[in-house]
Amino acid sequence: MTFTLDDLIYVMKKLQEAGLDAVIIGGTSVELEARNKKFSGDLDLFPTNHYALVEEDFFRTIADEEGWEYGHTGLGTPKMVAKGPKNEVEIEFYDNIMDFYVPDEILNEAKTVEIKGVKIKKVSPEDYVVLKSRSEDPEAISIIRGVKALADSGKITLNVRKIKERLELFPETDVPLMKKRLKEAGIDV
Repeated sequence: MTFTLDDLIYVMKKLQEAGLDAVIIGGTSVELEARNKKFSGDLDLFPTNHYALVEEDFFRTIADEEGWEYGHTGLGTPKMVAKGPKNEVEIEFYDNIMDFYVPDEILNEAKTVEIKGVKIKKVSPEDYVVLKSRSEDPEAISIIRGVKALADSGKITLNVRKIKERLELFPETDVPLMKKRLKEAGIDV
């Protein structure tokens, strides 16, 4: 699924008007950093003022009022298909549940960008690759390689020192595997 910057702005504005504050934690954050106007995949959001897993009625109400499709992610959290001005946007909402974990420091330090009057919070490319290095996604290493390639080409910056620091936010037992995946993707920490 692909969507445009106008679709992203529209969806984020609608969610904010409904009272939801959220941080983009997925690949869209890197695509925004690269100043893309088109985005691939879905929009992964981590709500910061509502719990996706336990406040399902809140999320379902947004979908119902906007006429958006409603469902669930593999983790059981809300998922919507929003109708943007040009394309549909698949939105997946996440919480810190089971093995899925985003440290508060990453969420609290998310960068805010303002586009056409809409404030959008997103994780940094460094935070994205660290989160991806911990994920169970079989494509994680390939995706991290793609982010490194963007940095190598000068489209984004990637601070290895910040990546090392962010690894300290995760359980010690997870860090060796995260480092291994990052190294396989060409980021030696």
